[in-house]
Amino acid sequence: MVDISRPWIVDTPLSERWPVYTRANVGEVSPNATTPLMWSMIGGPPAEREWKQALVEFGAFDIEEFRPDLIDIQGMVHGYIYLNLSNSRTFGARMPGATPELMDRTYLGEIEAPPYVPHPDDDKPGYTERILATVQRVLGEKARPDVAEHKKLAAKLRAERPDLTALSDSELLARQRSVMEYPYGPTLRTHLRMVYEGSVVTGALDQAVAGLGDPTLAIRLMSGLGDIASAAPNQAMWQLGRMVTASPELTAEFDKGVAGLEERLRSSGSETAQAFLSEFDAFIYEYGSRSTDEWSAAPKSWETHPSIPLGMIDRMRLQDDEKEPGRQAARLRGERQALVAEVTGKLSDNCEALSQILAVLESAELYSRAREQSKTNCIRMLHEARLPVWELGKRYTAKGVLGRPEDITMLLESELDAFIANPQSFVPVIAERWEWYDALDELEPPFFINGEIPPVTTWPKKKDPDLQPAGPGTVLTGIGACPGTATGVARVITDPEDAPDLEPGEILVAPLTDPGWTPIFTSAAAVVVNVGAPMSHAAIVSRELGIPCVLGVRGATKKIKDGTRLTVNGTTGEVTVE
Repeated sequence: MVDISRPWIVDTPLSERWPVYTRANVGEVSPNATTPLMWSMIGGPPAEREWKQALVEFGAFDIEEFRPDLIDIQGMVHGYIYLNLSNSRTFGARMPGATPELMDRTYLGEIEAPPYVPHPDDDKPGYTERILATVQRVLGEKARPDVAEHKKLAAKLRAERPDLTALSDSELLARQRSVMEYPYGPTLRTHLRMVYEGSVVTGALDQAVAGLGDPTLAIRLMSGLGDIASAAPNQAMWQLGRMVTASPELTAEFDKGVAGLEERLRSSGSETAQAFLSEFDAFIYEYGSRSTDEWSAAPKSWETHPSIPLGMIDRMRLQDDEKEPGRQAARLRGERQALVAEVTGKLSDNCEALSQILAVLESAELYSRAREQSKTNCIRMLHEARLPVWELGKRYTAKGVLGRPEDITMLLESELDAFIANPQSFVPVIAERWEWYDALDELEPPFFINGEIPPVTTWPKKKDPDLQPAGPGTVLTGIGACPGTATGVARVITDPEDAPDLEPGEILVAPLTDPGWTPIFTSAAAVVVNVGAPMSHAAIVSRELGIPCVLGVRGATKKIKDGTRLTVNGTTGEVTVE
């Protein structure tokens, strides 16, 4: 039996300078234990290098403050990724107009954290000038040409993808490494810096509307912006769903179930099936990089696992026409325009305040779109780096060395060359690591770590009934991310592969929602999520679709049982069990 008390293969020492870590928001990025390949190829040191530079470019840190060969901004504890909350608090202490406590609220909502203990180096006046220069730049920007350029690079990378099946093993590794170095590295740095730049904009918007007496204004003004990259697949899937509903032949095939659907359609000689597949293949070309757990080394992407988007299309075809994303977007744009007119009307006698809010609203539009496009750019590029590794996994599975393509994720990136040189020598290594990983993946990591790590043998199991189901009348609280209310039956879904279980009008209760979940939103009356913040993916997309959304309801997927009737108030952040 494997000894899980020792450090996981990619664990690294935690920071003494910044000792408080949290799983808040990280659960939206990486809810499960982390594979060696993910941390050594994508997260961990590769991401940390870009993250440190992003903070330096923002002006909030000097590179010398970080340990050169270790990770500080992230944390890796028995296979689980953490965010360094102390480092974020230092950012808040140095940021004019912010505080460590404000950073806590940004990442944690109302969750109580270990108390902030000031460090002599936290609040240093020398950073103020640099940070203010960044703030001035951000609030004055009218476009993000760097994000637009990265979008072109991502499209070029996809268009120039070679036939991976024709490449040798070593050529596959060379392509993976080349993409990760460029263009992925600089694109990731831009995205990470933009996360902090986006916080400047949301803070400015909160401040601009603070005196108008409506705490929901900031969120409502961030709705219906349009042209959000991560919402784009919804409209494309909707059109595919309408193709199904318009065709008795396609409807009959979908009615048989998603299992084997693609194979049935491809083996059909009918023009209708081929027309649908032509559109579906174009969809996969454009959006096939999307998945759940988007930063992992071998996610179930829509390209490698097409049954997942087909299952989402299956749900969309059942929706009424009024749920069309385009129709919803037009309605929301109209509501937002009316709200902007109302707000500016109230400030018509105050030229300075009016000018300020118009400028901030322009920045909010720019950064909401740019941040989601930046994330999309990263994922499209990362997909091109992961596919060669996936091809290796499939290749050695076919040879009988691996039991499944995902087995390759138990290797470190630095071990891949040795693996292709002598694959059999890694068979026992992979087996032991899977046993170790599976044991860790059963555990619920501590939400906070403050200096010392509780023994892993004391961590509860995820399936343990540690949270009692919420009874009638219970009000669960989180962060209101999209205004509006909805009442319906809860459907707890922990994997988008289960999307066919979601019936029209039900309330989606999910552990996280990255872009791989987006199309499911269209089938839901409202969304409740365990984690998230006002500028997280779930918040931005729900506001584009006009779906009431409450984030940061800690333990929602355990407290809320399937079939429970809920009322979700996306304005107040309350979820009431009926």
